[in-house]
Amino acid sequence: MLARSLSTLVSLSILGTGVAKAQDYDFVSVPHSEIDQHLVIGSSENGTPEELGGLWWMDGNPLPDEVVSFAGANFEAIFNESGELEGHVGIVPVYDEGVWSYHDTEIGRFLVDLARLVRLHYVVEFNASFTEAQITPSFSPTPRRFELPPSRLLDFRMSRISENEYLRDSEMFGTPMEYRFRRIVTADGERLPAFQEYLDAIAERGPENALLPVCTANTADRLPTSCVKQPLRLNSQK
Repeated sequence: MLARSLSTLVSLSILGTGVAKAQDYDFVSVPHSEIDQHLVIGSSENGTPEELGGLWWMDGNPLPDEVVSFAGANFEAIFNESGELEGHVGIVPVYDEGVWSYHDTEIGRFLVDLARLVRLHYVVEFNASFTEAQITPSFSPTPRRFELPPSRLLDFRMSRISENEYLRDSEMFGTPMEYRFRRIVTADGERLPAFQEYLDAIAERGPENALLPVCTANTADRLPTSCVKQPLRLNSQK
């Protein structure tokens, strides 16, 4: 499963080789127990919807990335022709500072370098109540932006199970897979019981540290950093 998942990004990297400029990033390696001191905790102060605040653990994710924040997604409301709220759309720059953690391993470094090379973003489109979402990978290894719309090749979905948990129900290359998004830190910075479960799980399989990208040329007041080239929003294309 891991090899199949990585093959998608490998294909994208071939498209971007030699044309995507390297971003001004460095990397830091930190203990998983300190992850909430290094990622930006999603809250109303940085425009994160209440339903997505805090930090989220990708429990069961087969790839070497572990914790995510929606602090840099900058969600916008989507309205239908009658002016009724239809949903919310945000864009997560997967390779940016403060929003994503990777395993500090050879394959983890490969994954973050690849995401940076193809400027991988996840366009996350929720319904009005934040209970269901479709996730569309977007990448721009050249000035032109590409998207991978839902298909049997890739189909990424989220469904809320409880206040602090989403099911990540997906299909990759015709193979179903699922894991959980579990909130481990609240918007107020409080560690939930799932934080210890996250530490226990990572201790069993390793690695010892998390790898985090840092934008060395940042002049932005908030996320995303100056190192990110933001793609167009979905609702701007409708």
